[in-house]
Amino acid sequence: MTPHQLRDCFPYLKTGLVYLNHAATSPWSTSVEKGILDFQREWTHGEIEVFERAMGTIQETRDMAAEMIGCHASRLAFVQNTSDGLNVLASGLDWKSGDRIILAEMEFPSNVYPFLNLARLGVEIDFAPQRNGVILLDDIERLITPRTRLVAVSWVQFLSGFTIDLAALGALCRSKGVLLSVDAIQGIGARRLNLAETPVDFLSAGAQKWQMAPQGTGIIYVSEDMQERIAQASLGWLSVRNAWDFFTYELDLRDDARRYENGTWNTLGLHGYHGALSLFKEVGFDDVARMVRANAEYAYERVAEGGFDLLTPRDAAQRAGIVTFRHERSEDIVRALQKRRITVSARSGCIRLSPHFYNVREEIDAALAAIVELDRGA
Repeated sequence: MTPHQLRDCFPYLKTGLVYLNHAATSPWSTSVEKGILDFQREWTHGEIEVFERAMGTIQETRDMAAEMIGCHASRLAFVQNTSDGLNVLASGLDWKSGDRIILAEMEFPSNVYPFLNLARLGVEIDFAPQRNGVILLDDIERLITPRTRLVAVSWVQFLSGFTIDLAALGALCRSKGVLLSVDAIQGIGARRLNLAETPVDFLSAGAQKWQMAPQGTGIIYVSEDMQERIAQASLGWLSVRNAWDFFTYELDLRDDARRYENGTWNTLGLHGYHGALSLFKEVGFDDVARMVRANAEYAYERVAEGGFDLLTPRDAAQRAGIVTFRHERSEDIVRALQKRRITVSARSGCIRLSPHFYNVREEIDAALAAIVELDRGA
């Protein structure tokens, strides 16, 4: 696929909009649109009852998502969003009063509230500091006590873009007998992950950001060991092995992660997710990640040349697709950029750029030139 063909997959570009805000939500590609419209056409004008065909598409989606993150498809379940997935974990473990969980300061709330909610059971939270946007493994290790049950962190921090070394963190947790949960919404689709080689117990990721799928879609990864530890707080008819034997009523749960898919899927959304992953697969999962990193590297360099106060780490190994810098007029500048049809984010006194694999340097240049002009015109 040539760069021109790739950009043709995103029709919004013909409007002249410069969109560098994929850490918030992504536009749909024509592949997503086709997946949704094809399914919609069947239900509106076609056979209507296309369950078997839809099941095939859903399984293909599961297989592609598993390929993207390097795990077996049996370890994946579909969820509506990151919080939905994390609540499977938070509500399923056998918590005791005095158990402790390590979270990160300045973490996105989706990876905080499911665990704060356990205070009613006597679970206590320790927060690892973010030092200029970076989370140090030494700080996490210092917080681990004999009562620590779980470390729950984002793979990529939503504000700074700091990307934690999951292999090193996983090894630390294993050495201490602590479980590791990962919010991967800002990482999957921007960086490659191989869970076959990375010791993660649980992972949750909505798909509407870097995976470029519709809202209301996402995945969880559950290791076999973690599945044995989770006592499900909610069950549905599809959670059991013999779901189609309607009147047996045996609580015989599926032996894979699909036990967490309680009932009817968001089938329309998953057809869009199938389209998003199909495009990624056509381009190549490795190539998508490479192009995201190249665009983020270029944006980082341009921001640094502009003399702005970068929050995103200098070390390229600690970056994914997000480039963030501090600015006292972030809200005003982002609003002014919107009037120029340039979309980035204002977050907590910062401006955040998040270009994806199909973006080009000219778009990044246009955004930075406008920011410099607005900054100097204060």
